Amino acid sequence: MRGIWGLLFLLLAACGPRAQSPPPPGQALPELLALGRNSQGYQQFRNLRDGSELVEIPAGEFLMGDDHEPSAAPAHRLHLQTYLIGKHEVTNSQFQRFLDETGHEVVAPRWDVHGVEGRGEYPVIYVSWFDARAYCRWAGMRLPSEAEWEKAARGPEGLRYPWGPQWDPELCNNMAMSTPQRIPEMIQMDAGRGTTPVGSFPSGASPYGVLDMLGNAVEWCSSKDMGYPWRVDDGREDPDDPEAFRVLRGGCWFSQPETLTGFHREKSTPEYWYYFHYVGFRVAADAPTPAAGS
Repeated sequence: MRGIWGLLFLLLAACGPRAQSPPPPGQALPELLALGRNSQGYQQFRNLRDGSELVEIPAGEFLMGDDHEPSAAPAHRLHLQTYLIGKHEVTNSQFQRFLDETGHEVVAPRWDVHGVEGRGEYPVIYVSWFDARAYCRWAGMRLPSEAEWEKAARGPEGLRYPWGPQWDPELCNNMAMSTPQRIPEMIQMDAGRGTTPVGSFPSGASPYGVLDMLGNAVEWCSSKDMGYPWRVDDGREDPDDPEAFRVLRGGCWFSQPETLTGFHREKSTPEYWYYFHYVGFRVAADAPTPAAGS
């Protein structure tokens, strides 16, 4: 990694300065600028390294899984520490900056098959799990675990959808929004024609104010595909297993409504790029903690 150890942590929060735990060797800390609270009341930050907006998800229990979906059963309560997660999916322009600065070669050879001109604010797609992880390390962050992704999407009470208990096709980018005029464009999947700019559905925000958790681009998580109940210490967060199936969450722009829930699980080998025309990711990070004396 090209990051510098011990990047200065910036803070302009009213609650006082924050600090973070040391990063893994070779990975920089993100430079975080406090942005105040969002309309849902949760603290937001900007990572000055890559421009990502991050929402702070407070520590506590949430309901994970669903007893009526075999791959997500059993439903169970899980406690997570405070963490940060990207308000939006990583965009084409952010990913292009990463490539320009690092010279990273993507595993999937066609992520920019039709270019990103004029599509800078669309979610990056055609990225493998390894590409997503490399970006996160460059930015001083990481991929969210499957549990972190689900809590950010469903809130502490485990909503079926980020916005509530009832399906509404107008609150995320999905196949149900297709019109006869749009279908010919949408089926050009290699071009990513069906995606929309990040943040296009603000009314579909999660209880924490996180956007685009369903539809648009399905998202890589750090976690291996393993059964429930979810445990952090059972090997599913091993980052050094290059052949393990990794979890994908959130569905995409051509997903059917029945798969667009906060608990639906998908999986892929980390570098099987054939299906990556709809795969993107968002970032996560450990939460900053109040500095001594604040």
